[in-house]
Amino acid sequence: MRAAYSDIDGGIVVIGNAPTALLEVIEMVKDGVVKPALIIGIPVGFICAAESKEELSKLEETPFITNIGRKGGSSSASAIINALYKMIRAESSS
Repeated sequence: MRAAYSDIDGGIVVIGNAPTALLEVIEMVKDGVVKPALIIGIPVGFICAAESKEELSKLEETPFITNIGRKGGSSSASAIINALYKMIRAESSS
């Protein structure tokens, strides 16, 4: 994640599988290394998934979308991106 900091800064970060990646992005935000426009963090799993989402929910200056618990994953992350795209598209056509 640190190697991709220039892509993360000002962008939308989507993490559906790796809780450690989400924790790293959170750390980068706290350290002032990056300021994403939005973090979508819904990693799935038994190890650190729920904890990483809880840490994400503590960020005060960064918009985020997450859920509670161990569920999530790539399909959920894709569904969120698709829903946001449809909302933006509907808004721009009205």
